[in-house]
Amino acid sequence: MTKQEKYLDSLTGAVILNQLALNFNEDLKYTKFYKHELKKSLNMTIRHLIKAEQTEFDLVFDAEEERTDNISQNVLAIIETISKGGFTDMVVVGNILLAHQKDPKAIEGIVKKVLTNKN
Repeated sequence: MTKQEKYLDSLTGAVILNQLALNFNEDLKYTKFYKHELKKSLNMTIRHLIKAEQTEFDLVFDAEEERTDNISQNVLAIIETISKGGFTDMVVVGNILLAHQKDPKAIEGIVKKVLTNKN
């Protein structure tokens, strides 16, 4: 991966994760936990995230809107799936990622087989 690709990858990751953080933090406003110090901290965090989104992050979305949207949707789906399964699923997902780093083709083959299996 070239230096430019690494930069773009880092920037895209920051955009997506900060957007997700913004969405989840704004959702937290409507819970019983949103009071006192948490309310004060989240209000400040949300303001900073919105400001960052308007200045830096919108540039990435504008440049690679479809790619960024696809990645964002996948990351959100992964986060929702993992949060339902708890820490046990996090360990399994971590092991899958480690296995993917060692042998991407094997893991991708297994994933494709499992996802296309109609049973």
